[in-house]
Amino acid sequence: MIDPALARADAFALRIDERMATRVIPFPGGRAFLDDDFPIRFTANYLWVEDAGAAPAEHWIAEADRILGGAPRPHRKVVFADPADAERLAMGFAEHGYTVDRSVLMEQSGEPERRHDLSIVEEVTFTEVRPLQLEIHRRYDHTSSERDLEALVDFRGKMERRVGVRFFMARVDGEAAGCCELYVDDGVAQVESVDTLEEFRGRGLASAFVLRAAAEGRAAGAEWVFLWADAEDWPREWYARLGFREVSRSTDFLRWPPGTGPGATAALKSPDA
Repeated sequence: MIDPALARADAFALRIDERMATRVIPFPGGRAFLDDDFPIRFTANYLWVEDAGAAPAEHWIAEADRILGGAPRPHRKVVFADPADAERLAMGFAEHGYTVDRSVLMEQSGEPERRHDLSIVEEVTFTEVRPLQLEIHRRYDHTSSERDLEALVDFRGKMERRVGVRFFMARVDGEAAGCCELYVDDGVAQVESVDTLEEFRGRGLASAFVLRAAAEGRAAGAEWVFLWADAEDWPREWYARLGFREVSRSTDFLRWPPGTGPGATAALKSPDA
């Protein structure tokens, strides 16, 4: 049985993805979301499997090759509604060159361990935050071209127009230092894309803009605020100190384009992968 919180978070994401996609292709067991405006963005071009049945990993890999490969897309991304299906198939995907990405769903259900000055955070437009996001991508992604980096960032401009994503940013001595995003829909809010430039970390900036975004989500009518964190990285412990607690987990599968990804020389995973 799928955890109710996970089902709610997934339904939220699917509503947004349907509004962003240029094509939604049904297949037996699920749907594929494609964005022909931004084909290199993994999270906008993927297979969503609602009913995996007893099919092996090879079946879904073949579907990804058929649909994403025919789009055409150089990457492959497959997401399962049921975490039990994903865990059952994880080894099969890994054997075929896919990375296994495990994430933690965290809901804001408590108070932060200490007070933070939210007045240092400003809400900005995509145009205002774009230079900072470009710099973040340049530092994370050592394998994409400048053109591709700009496309990954400019996808957020489309999100601002289509789904009303909001941006929150902190500055240090007038210089943009870090930011995050907020999505609100049907009583639910998600905080996403939390990034601070390395030279400005340790000052409480990210704590402030995460908490400001969460507060703005509630002010906009959301009674449930959540975010996703890497199950194997330290930020999930930091989010816990901000009042977020783990309520569920999810596993996705990604095959990177040739010459990119964790196996590429000097490559770091892009924040938009």
